[in-house]
Amino acid sequence: MELEFIKLTSHQFEELVFACEQTSHEISCFFDKQTGDVEMLGDYIETDPELKERIEEEFGERYIRVPKIESWQSFEDMEEFTETVQEKKMQNSLERALRGGKGVFRRFKDTLSGDRNLLEQWYKFKDQRNRERVLRLFEEEFIKLIIE
Repeated sequence: MELEFIKLTSHQFEELVFACEQTSHEISCFFDKQTGDVEMLGDYIETDPELKERIEEEFGERYIRVPKIESWQSFEDMEEFTETVQEKKMQNSLERALRGGKGVFRRFKDTLSGDRNLLEQWYKFKDQRNRERVLRLFEEEFIKLIIE
């Protein structure tokens, strides 16, 4: 299969990354290869019936499903970020937050919320990881995104 090159503005790319984070059982996101736009469909989203029909008719050619960033990938990001934390007390607190199943994402964020700078570093780290992940996911679909 031949690699397809698609140019996106930085705003379109950020919308695409956001869509990858939001895709769930209730929300399906589709990437329009012609315009670079993301379309969301779901039970609780008001959608133009013509858009839904167009996506169904042109799925695979013009539209592709936006890949989902899985929770296990986000968990790995939290683990890797924790390893970068210099202050040992905070690093230990984050390691404790990562143990024990349910509520791990909330505990991790709550632990970070006491340190505004560290919380900001986490968001930058997570955003960068998700941007890289989206580029890789699209390359797996033989699409090279070029951000302008």
